[in-house]
Amino acid sequence: MNPRLEELVESLTTSGEPELKPEPLKELKKICKSSDEHIRHVYHLLMTQLNQEHAEIRLSAFQIVSELFTRSHQFRTLLIDNFQEFLELTVETDYEQPLPPPKEVAQKMKTLAIKAVQEWHEKFGEAYKKLSLGFHFLKQRKMVKFQACAVEEAPC
Repeated sequence: MNPRLEELVESLTTSGEPELKPEPLKELKKICKSSDEHIRHVYHLLMTQLNQEHAEIRLSAFQIVSELFTRSHQFRTLLIDNFQEFLELTVETDYEQPLPPPKEVAQKMKTLAIKAVQEWHEKFGEAYKKLSLGFHFLKQRKMVKFQACAVEEAPC
């Protein structure tokens, strides 16, 4: 296993920056591209960070998830297998598990995650049944207003 993966995920998710640093992200994606084993490892590292009780760490972890989701079938499969937990940690689908502070960062992550789920559904929904189910769950059960998120209006 490449020990650099842990270092990169740790530094990218704990920097406190609102945007990911391009160079470490590029290095992370390059390592992930080299093997499915690296994809599995980084997936578990990112899920650990998404479980942290700090919205800035979760936001950064979500941003990495979003980057890898669009590039890797293996990563999509892993995330979608655990899609309910992902939604709970990013979109706050379980009100008994509220998003952690700071509140502004949590709201930003929630909005970005909802936008991402919509984009993923449009691009990959046909191929991943659980993704479609998650999208429709948000739309039908949680009454998420995807159009409002798309134009960054009121809370989604």
